[in-house]
Amino acid sequence: MRGIYQAAGSMLVNQFYLENIGQNMANLHTPGYKRSTPVQRTFPEILLYCRGETGPRGKTGLQPVGPAALNVCVDETPLIHLDGALQQTGEQLDLALQGEGFFVLETPAGFGYSREGRFQLNAEGELVNFAGYRVLGENGPLVLGEGPVTVDRTGNVYIREERVDRLRLSAFDPEELVWREGHNLYQAAGAEPRPAGAEVWQGCLEESNADLMQQMTDLLKVRRSYEAAQKIAQTYDRLLARAANELGTLG
Repeated sequence: MRGIYQAAGSMLVNQFYLENIGQNMANLHTPGYKRSTPVQRTFPEILLYCRGETGPRGKTGLQPVGPAALNVCVDETPLIHLDGALQQTGEQLDLALQGEGFFVLETPAGFGYSREGRFQLNAEGELVNFAGYRVLGENGPLVLGEGPVTVDRTGNVYIREERVDRLRLSAFDPEELVWREGHNLYQAAGAEPRPAGAEVWQGCLEESNADLMQQMTDLLKVRRSYEAAQKIAQTYDRLLARAANELGTLG
């Protein structure tokens, strides 16, 4: 029965890998998206023994064979915080970050953090993201109104060459504490934000850091691994069925 359980555990892990690859591929064109990669671990190992002759008089005893893991599981799914490539749009409210850090947004649940710099103005002249969440500067929500907007590399915001505020950019230590939620936002449980030193590029968007070729390669590997585990489970099932049908006829 151990073989069936191990094969089933492998199929469950591979199914999780397939779902993660599907999510990465669905967001290939989402600005600021960070791909995730599952990390698996084995269950606690046990030491296997077999019966054999031990000792000078040929007594039957147990001989160690070696350690064996009972099964595998997905331990965590960390985000890969590598910069995506820059896509030039020419829009003055499109902003991209290069380096560590996130834009800080005001959401109904509190602060939200995002790498997606596809911004626009609402009816009050405030800078918001596509979901309507206000973008925060060091002095609160950024109110731009009318006029040409310029943002320099350090995040200073100018209207008609007059500085009005500076983008609030935050980072976290360690980055592994950051997790993804809806609307391409991120949160960091148990971590205090600190000022970030990312460069701001106006008129650009940061592309997703998920690579299509790598995701397709991972998809083929996971598919073959899943099919192999499936065949193992089917083989064990046939052996058990044969044992149940034929052992009862012996004697």
